[in-house]
Amino acid sequence: MKGGRDLKAARGGADRPLAPAYAPCRPGRLQRHLLSGEFDQLRDFPIFESNFVQVTRFGEVANKVTMGVAASSPALELPDLLLLAGPDKENGHLQLLGLFPLQFVQLFVHDESRQQLKVKFRTGRAFYLQLRSPPETRDCEFGRWVRLLYRLRFHSPTCAVPFTHEDTAPEEEEEEEEEEEEEEVKEGQLQPPEFQATEARLDPQVSELWGL
Repeated sequence: MKGGRDLKAARGGADRPLAPAYAPCRPGRLQRHLLSGEFDQLRDFPIFESNFVQVTRFGEVANKVTMGVAASSPALELPDLLLLAGPDKENGHLQLLGLFPLQFVQLFVHDESRQQLKVKFRTGRAFYLQLRSPPETRDCEFGRWVRLLYRLRFHSPTCAVPFTHEDTAPEEEEEEEEEEEEEEVKEGQLQPPEFQATEARLDPQVSELWGL
């Protein structure tokens, strides 16, 4: 992020204990998909997940996306992986579109009033996600994401995961838009070669949800 601005206080307080977006006894859709047996290496990952719709920079809806963060080792105090999934075009069943080390990804609070996040890869490609959840729980669930981003930004020992609010000045945004390419979340486009070797070395283990 340019300008080095501090992260705004999360809605409801960044120091409030963070809880998963779903009850621990009822795994989310992405977690259930990984438990189906098709992804043996991923089935034991603890996941914090939510459903979103992908929107353009101007707010137009593109498609449905499920995004989650996970820890690849029980020794980690914070998640180190980003997972993206979406419905299969033929049968509508959820399919995993990509798994990325968080060191290669930036997450921003793009528009807090609309519960929108921005996901940007190191390659410059980016896309925007708007939270899709029941109105009565939407603010609370988005607040959990903001607190998670805050925690990752300020509590990482190395600050290697640059999470923050996207509050750049207009002239800086124009320059940034020239450098980035808006990405459509779909299978095949979310596997840059630089990620693949890193994913192959991951050693998932049984873990708890980092005290969230």
